[in-house]
Amino acid sequence: MTEERGDVQEFSDFELVVYETVAEIDKEGGAAGIEDLTRLIERPEEDIWAALSHLVSANHLHSTAKGFVLGPHDWAP
Repeated sequence: MTEERGDVQEFSDFELVVYETVAEIDKEGGAAGIEDLTRLIERPEEDIWAALSHLVSANHLHSTAKGFVLGPHDWAP
């Protein structure tokens, strides 16, 4: 079974910044917590939560007990 993902072209520039930040943390084997993201992105927490919500609903990110990680993707780091 394949998991459907939203089209990346529907994301705002800011949502792509959030995605790329999570991807950087994920590729090193970690999960991005909200504290990490607010420190690295330097935007209000509310903005980051809104971007995360959209990225999770589009199946590009997954929320885990440790933080946010990449969803299914077809590229290698």
